[in-house]
Amino acid sequence: MKKSFLNIFILSLAVAFCACDDSASGSPENGGDSGKSAEAKGSFPAGGDPDFYCEATTGVDSDGKNWSQIKLNIPNYKGFVERIVFDDAGNGSQYYEESYFKISPMDKAEMCLEFEQALREDLADKNVTDSYCGEGVSYFVIEFEKVKLERLASYAESFREDCEDYERDWEEGEYARYQK
Repeated sequence: MKKSFLNIFILSLAVAFCACDDSASGSPENGGDSGKSAEAKGSFPAGGDPDFYCEATTGVDSDGKNWSQIKLNIPNYKGFVERIVFDDAGNGSQYYEESYFKISPMDKAEMCLEFEQALREDLADKNVTDSYCGEGVSYFVIEFEKVKLERLASYAESFREDCEDYERDWEEGEYARYQK
């Protein structure tokens, strides 16, 4: 019972401390002063896109760096983006973003607590250069060096396979409960 009250207290504190991110999104144009740009809101409109899609794309930037990306939107539920950019020496970065649409302020606060915990525990040994959580959006950027090119190139195929799985799940009604 005491642990339950402690969890509620901690969550209440998190809501209080996250309220500025939640209401002002931390961007200067909304009166926020967190130093984050408006881009910190993520890759999707505030309520998400109205249509389902999953796009796996690859290419080469103008500076010669290879990239692979997956972008998923499940209407009224969530979206995510993962992008890997790397050069011929295996140096580059990974951007990973999750956006949840139409969730309560309490769920947003809980999401950010879980995100911060994952940064501390799961990504502690990675070179995380940027991270953000607020307004139902979380993202992080990891920089890496000398990763095998075969491993990096495999992301393109993995992203295509992931899209096929998401599209199959969509067609089979896996996300129908969010479409009401």
